[in-house]
Amino acid sequence: MKKVSCKTVIFLLLNLCIFTSVYADEIKVVPIGKAVGVKIYTDGLLVVGTSEVNGENVSKKYGIKINDRIEKINNQLINSTEEFSKAVNENPSGVALSIKRDNQDILINAVPVLSEDNIYRLGLWVRDSTAGIGTVTYYNPQNNSFAALGHGINDIDTGNILSVKSGNILNCDILSVSKSSKGHPGEINGAFDGNTIGNISINSQIGIYGNMSCDKFSSDNAIPVAAKEQICESDAYILSDVIGQKAEKYSIKINKITNDSDKGLIIEITDPRLIDCTGGIVQGMSGSPIIQNGMLIGAVTHVFVNNPTKGYGTLAENMIDMTNTID
Repeated sequence: MKKVSCKTVIFLLLNLCIFTSVYADEIKVVPIGKAVGVKIYTDGLLVVGTSEVNGENVSKKYGIKINDRIEKINNQLINSTEEFSKAVNENPSGVALSIKRDNQDILINAVPVLSEDNIYRLGLWVRDSTAGIGTVTYYNPQNNSFAALGHGINDIDTGNILSVKSGNILNCDILSVSKSSKGHPGEINGAFDGNTIGNISINSQIGIYGNMSCDKFSSDNAIPVAAKEQICESDAYILSDVIGQKAEKYSIKINKITNDSDKGLIIEITDPRLIDCTGGIVQGMSGSPIIQNGMLIGAVTHVFVNNPTKGYGTLAENMIDMTNTID
């Protein structure tokens, strides 16, 4: 989940930045701060683990590896774990696996093994989808696109960014918040209500992106997007609806601006209301928009595990480049 100093003495004393760039006037988005359910379906099946079948290591025998993405079986597209299991059992004499590995296409012919429960298996643990809770950063009225999370969705077992075939963001009812403490990141606990409000098309290192309905978000509430050079190491605020009613403003401080492509801001929660409620940054707050001097400067991305009042943010100027690629 979960930085360019103003260098002159006058700027530091006033705790303000004075801008000359016209970048902020060119792009405006609507900051959201709404917690949503996120569900994505992988492009093919991701191999997340292996096991022996009747004492035989099938994956090692045929060279199948963790992080391989199985796209086809016997030249037929495979979209779910159920389809995978069915195809393996219908072809006990052997299957041809079309695999994507490190952007290379590989064909592996493997013969399944009959397990003790009388089911043919390849000894592979595969994943076809994942789900969780995150926060929408902004809505872009120029092309009805959205940005959320501020970081990518990684597979929980492999740690790699998931390749997305499709996905949705859904309305989410917040049930409770488990507070963060030193060494133990908290989380927002919620339930999806089943109503889809957006479709995900991009899962990247700096967030998820797609299209969403503009019915609830008026372009009248749009604010400029800041360039990195317009950000100060000073006070700011985030929008977050951690209490489950509406997005509220919570004060933070920008402690540092870095050259990191996905963790360009180091932030600190200073609002006692949020600290009392969450202990600082919790899982599910990722994507909360960061606003300074009336401009969107970034989104919360990660929490510092040993100090949950501090964390990282990604820069809004990089996020807007992603939504500008969406049709």
